[in-house]
Amino acid sequence: MLYDLNEPFLSHNKDNELDDEEIDKIIAEKMRQGFITKVYGIISYQILVTSIIIYLGFVSTWFQEVILKSKFFLGLNIVVTITCLFLPMFSAKLLQKMPSNYIILTLFTISFSCIISMETNKYTAKSVMSALFLTFVTAITLTYYAWKTKTDFTVHSGTLLVCLVLLICSSLIFLVVRIPFSNLLIMYGSLVLCCIYLIYDTQLLIGKRGKKFSEDDYILAAITLYLDIIVLFLQILKIFGEKKSNAKEEV
Repeated sequence: MLYDLNEPFLSHNKDNELDDEEIDKIIAEKMRQGFITKVYGIISYQILVTSIIIYLGFVSTWFQEVILKSKFFLGLNIVVTITCLFLPMFSAKLLQKMPSNYIILTLFTISFSCIISMETNKYTAKSVMSALFLTFVTAITLTYYAWKTKTDFTVHSGTLLVCLVLLICSSLIFLVVRIPFSNLLIMYGSLVLCCIYLIYDTQLLIGKRGKKFSEDDYILAAITLYLDIIVLFLQILKIFGEKKSNAKEEV
């Protein structure tokens, strides 16, 4: 990418000349801005696809009967979702080269969105809309905080991982050992951890802290932040959502 050194953003220098270090810094900032814009563009595409599939789960009888209530499609979507998440671990370049990266992204987004639609279909449409609004407000607020705060969350990756493992283990234990308010404890704990992970991953995206996403990992960054937002949405829906009468009877 070529940059004209006579552009306005360089005009602060009296002689309109910069040393190599300043030029490299400006180019790096421009590349990072382009990377961030690209990632948020991909996330917007993913959220749009998910929203459409959730909407179809409420308005399309065919979609409900053929996709949402089919054990075959449930199993297929789970297999595709897990495959798309773990396949890049064997070859990181799959998420860095076209068209394989966009194919994996699209397959993952569609299959995962169908699983999300199966879950949201248990709740009333009003509850889902309210949860979407709360998720939007929360995500915007946390993103703004991640940009503005002086606290570096990227140095706490180990602590966050430990908290995640403890939360998963606690969930498994509470499935066997019934403790009063255990479900609420897990749900609110998950909600708080989701919020912290959203801040953490946003700072990795910004790249002004100790750790950051590489510019080549725009698909990985998009999937990571997308998962943060969707899991946040599901936790809000579980806590504040109202289930349909038939869903309550099944439970």
